[in-house]
Amino acid sequence: MSLSENDKRVLRLIKVGAENSITGLEISLTTKLTERTVQDIIKRLIIKHNIPIVGVRNGFYRGYFIPRNKGELLDGAKAFYNQVQEESKRLAVLMNS
Repeated sequence: MSLSENDKRVLRLIKVGAENSITGLEISLTTKLTERTVQDIIKRLIIKHNIPIVGVRNGFYRGYFIPRNKGELLDGAKAFYNQVQEESKRLAVLMNS
C-alpha cells in the first residue's frame, strides 16, 4: 500500500531520534492539517505501514519521533503502555456504571 500525499507530508516531519521529536501541534501547524487528522495519519503510518513512530509526553524530549535505538524504542513503548493502562481504567469505570 502506498502512502497518500498527506501521509508523506507528515512522515517527512517525523525525524529519527528523540532529540528531533516534533509535537502533533507543530505537525498540524506546518501541514495545515487538524491535530485529529495528524493523529489518524500517524496511527495509519504505524499500523498499516509498520513505521515505528513513538510519541512521548513527558521528559526532556516531547513529541513524535522514530526511535534511533532500543532505548528510545523502549521509552516510547513504556509511554504507550502507561497510556493503555489509564485507558483500561477508564473503560472499566464505564463498563461498571
